[in-house]
Amino acid sequence: TFCNGGPEANGSEAEFEKYGRNRLAEGKLPLCAEMCSTKALLGGDGDVIADILRNRVIKRGKGGDVFGWGTAYGGVKAQPAAGTPPAAPGAAPTAPAAPASEGSAS
Repeated sequence: TFCNGGPEANGSEAEFEKYGRNRLAEGKLPLCAEMCSTKALLGGDGDVIADILRNRVIKRGKGGDVFGWGTAYGGVKAQPAAGTPPAAPGAAPTAPAAPASEGSAS
């Protein structure tokens, strides 16, 4: 099964008590995955699932963003450049360092 209880032996009494039947042994997906109205639960061959997810990304026009994140939590915030430590919360922004002067007078 896909359930967090883990698979029981096919045809065992424990399996029947937990799930009533073994849909995977019958060549079917779990009923929750088949009936999920939001299409959030996917099951099956890895290549088929990869195609479904790829098509969702193409259709929705999203990249690696989690679908619905912007709606739930607001827009995507700019990330600091690589190697730049994050600023402390509430800290004032700092100005960039002045460039070194060329050719000092001696």
